[in-house]
Amino acid sequence: MQHQNGFTLLELLIVVSIVGIVAAATIPVFSNNVDEQLLDAAVIEVSAALRYARAESIRSGTIHGIQVSQNTQRVTVYKADLATTPVSQDYVLRHPLDKTFHDFYVDTGTTARGARISNTTDPFLFDTLGRRKNLLFDNAGTPLWIVNSSNDTYQLEDGVVQLTLGDFMRVVRVAPGTGRVTIE
Repeated sequence: MQHQNGFTLLELLIVVSIVGIVAAATIPVFSNNVDEQLLDAAVIEVSAALRYARAESIRSGTIHGIQVSQNTQRVTVYKADLATTPVSQDYVLRHPLDKTFHDFYVDTGTTARGARISNTTDPFLFDTLGRRKNLLFDNAGTPLWIVNSSNDTYQLEDGVVQLTLGDFMRVVRVAPGTGRVTIE
């Protein structure tokens, strides 16, 4: 009688079952990891837009702003038109690297598809003025809001942009007084 090497059907079924169980256990982990990476990309994109608006204000010596809308999921960096009341967008800035307009939708963007601006109110709080979706930076990089009709300037009290994707949440914060942008 000749002895044959190989695996029995039972042994193959056990191995396939084990591989299936391991794969089923790792898929949710992989999915969460992808969500977290996409959210991180959105956070980097929003924080870069805030930093760019501030840097352009300092570089050019003119007031620039950013609009962060949780309703439209849109972020726009612009040069402020101080001749209008209320202050409006003179023109949208171009991205410094790829020269496209610095105007993007967070939830459908190419780098962060599915992430959302999840603030329940407008992200920027100003003393005595309340919340706004727009934030301006003066030529020193100080975050503020200007009301042209009364020539009043309001200082930022709190600037928080919350972004979510799945079970994950990140916060981009603008510091009052300095305009420093941090990620939490």
